[in-house]
Amino acid sequence: MTEIENRYDTTAVVRYDSPPAVRVSDADRNGTLRRLHNAVALGLIDIEEFEERSIQVSTARQPADLYALVEDLPSAGALASSAADRLELRGWMGSLRRHGEWTVPTRLSLVRRMGSVDLDLTTARFAGPVVVIELDMVRGSVDIRLPGGASASLDDVTVYGGSARDRRKDPPAEGRPHVVLTGRVVMGSVDIRGPRRPLLGRGGQSSQPRRVRLRRR
Repeated sequence: MTEIENRYDTTAVVRYDSPPAVRVSDADRNGTLRRLHNAVALGLIDIEEFEERSIQVSTARQPADLYALVEDLPSAGALASSAADRLELRGWMGSLRRHGEWTVPTRLSLVRRMGSVDLDLTTARFAGPVVVIELDMVRGSVDIRLPGGASASLDDVTVYGGSARDRRKDPPAEGRPHVVLTGRVVMGSVDIRGPRRPLLGRGGQSSQPRRVRLRRR
């Protein structure tokens, strides 16, 4: 409640019983999102709950609103994963490619300047059901190819003068693995694709060699 006192009948003094709440900033919201990303990567919350809380982060106005979204989670320091669970790939210009059977950690950080990143995850092994990919791309492109049945979220990617698109037809909303992309892309692009289609040879048949079974007489 607010009380107003008149002093000498000329000056009105406003006195508050409690100080007004401070509004949260974008930095506060980003910090809360990072804690949620860590939580889903470690299996503390599921994908559906992660999506619900992420939406509430964007509409939060006061610190109490953000605190309510992470109060049941361990502190930020307790959520830090081991070095084996996080991989950071940095570079300046040029291109970076990862193909074949490689292990994808629960957290993958891509920091590139004026370069491209091509990740083929179709035959990769995943350290967990959820992978968080943090983007810090300036004047570069990211092309990620996912295995069949995988899902991806681009809602937390901020694009300045570029694009972020899932080019797959009817991608699943909740698949396995689930890839969460977050961070920023400045004057660049992010494209999500599915597995490569087999090449067709003559007569419209696959160019892959076929196995022929021989029957014994």
